[in-house]
Amino acid sequence: MKYLMFISTLLWVFAAQAGELKLELEGKGMAGNSIRVAVYSANAPEQFPSDDKFYRGIVSEAAGDRLTVLIPDLPSGKYAVGVYVDNNRNGRQDKNFFGVPKEKYGFSNDARGMFGPPDFAAAAFDIGENAATKSIHLH
Repeated sequence: MKYLMFISTLLWVFAAQAGELKLELEGKGMAGNSIRVAVYSANAPEQFPSDDKFYRGIVSEAAGDRLTVLIPDLPSGKYAVGVYVDNNRNGRQDKNFFGVPKEKYGFSNDARGMFGPPDFAAAAFDIGENAATKSIHLH
């Protein structure tokens, strides 16, 4: 019985430390398209910004050139976000011959890389027990 109470208390403590991330996305060309959001954790920063390896993914439809996305129940920690407009709804970010994205994209902290995507540290931010809001401009 003591063991069961300990486990339930432990689960309650971890559940209480979950936060919500509110993303305010903005960019021309979003209207009527599928918007793909990937949340990356500091537990695996080398996965940033992979198209298929991320902590949590969300797909939303944009009615206009602004979209708000809520990501609930994120444990306290450090995260980074990558977003792109999936114009042709093929589930991946299309790139040209040189590897340059053909679809609009953006990262948390509006981070940008010199020759390619930014590194995790440039896009990283903290989430605590409360809600956090990040604005991302898609270019």
